[in-house]
Amino acid sequence: MHAVLISVGTDGDILPYAGLAATLRRRGHRVTLVAAGQYEPLALRLGLGFQALISAEEHGELFGNPDFWNPLKTAPLSARWGVRHLRRQYDLLANLVGPDSVIVANPAVFAASLIHETHRLPWANLVLQPWMIPSTIAPPVMPHLAFLSRAPRLFWQAFCRGLDFVGDRWIGPELNGLRARLGLPPVRRILGNWLSPQLVIGMFPDWYGPPQPDWPPQLRLTGFPLFDGGSDGILPSNVAEFCRSGESPVAFTFGTGMANSARLFQDALEACKLLGRRGIFLTRYKDQLPSGMPGSLLHCDHAPFHQLFPQCAAVVHHGGIGTVAEATAAGIPQVIRPICFDQFDNGLRMQRLGAGICVPARRTGGKPLADALGAVMTDRIRTASRDLKARFDRTEALETSAVMVETLAPRFGVPGFSRQSVRSRNDDE
Repeated sequence: MHAVLISVGTDGDILPYAGLAATLRRRGHRVTLVAAGQYEPLALRLGLGFQALISAEEHGELFGNPDFWNPLKTAPLSARWGVRHLRRQYDLLANLVGPDSVIVANPAVFAASLIHETHRLPWANLVLQPWMIPSTIAPPVMPHLAFLSRAPRLFWQAFCRGLDFVGDRWIGPELNGLRARLGLPPVRRILGNWLSPQLVIGMFPDWYGPPQPDWPPQLRLTGFPLFDGGSDGILPSNVAEFCRSGESPVAFTFGTGMANSARLFQDALEACKLLGRRGIFLTRYKDQLPSGMPGSLLHCDHAPFHQLFPQCAAVVHHGGIGTVAEATAAGIPQVIRPICFDQFDNGLRMQRLGAGICVPARRTGGKPLADALGAVMTDRIRTASRDLKARFDRTEALETSAVMVETLAPRFGVPGFSRQSVRSRNDDE
């Protein structure tokens, strides 16, 4: 079997694919990771084949744009950026796959679904968080609109139809133009039908995202992948020494792709001063750090979370699903400061589980953050955090997902593939 794993995004979006790719390789399969160009060293370290879906520069054009992190601006920006690369990505994948290939792709990589149809190859999606799964019964929390989660189901049905309309307007012309050139019929309800009809692997546990009656029937949950990139997992010596040299610090991280977090780190500095706490600021963008950081604060470009977080009293983060999973696996309290996308939904899920507090984005400044940190570092939330830690298995999700992908391999036939998988994309249900 040749497994082709395709994704776009920052580390939290890529590492689960890389972890599954490494697991499939260990199980004896040929594997190619297709991602932004800067992830080639990761693929080579894991012994994987690699193809650049986009260049590092093209990646930075989107993820380095401040508008990408604005909930009101990101959708049209991302759509315009994505359709520009659609034909080239299709040609790349068409030249890469063969009769023994299985495609595992981020739903947003529309070229993968085209390869599924034109080459009659099996196709699975990885979905990393419940927020990605449409539901009118338990709707996801939208950025800055948590109060709408209590709206009646009729509202959410209308909301989903509105998303379909917008998706068709922004993506449909380019996508259907390419489909016509490939001899495929046009599709409607693009965002409502972007999941594989064969297999969707939900990489989160059911206690985090309880399945709903209106979730896709082909969805299977495996748990959090918890893959750190296959590095040696050793803390930088200065970080390890800092953790040993005094009271357990608080870790602050706002995402590997977030280059506009200066205000967040300034708030973190003020909160640490108010509480008299030591802190570790994790960011690759040193220009985002506040000036005049005292010796009680340490900056680190990057540290393996599974080694760092157990040394910390708490973690303050943006609510990215990978950071949520690692902090929960470490059994430490969390304060979530959501910025965009699924982060609001993830933050409220952790709050409902009793292992953290979600601080609304409008509550800026060091005082609200200090209050939240004081509230989570209590016996009640520490106990709830340890209880969640007991539910983790760091390897089970990747092994289970690998077996699911293997069942789609051509040598076993192609379960679920038929022209219905094409026709279903045109339903108006």
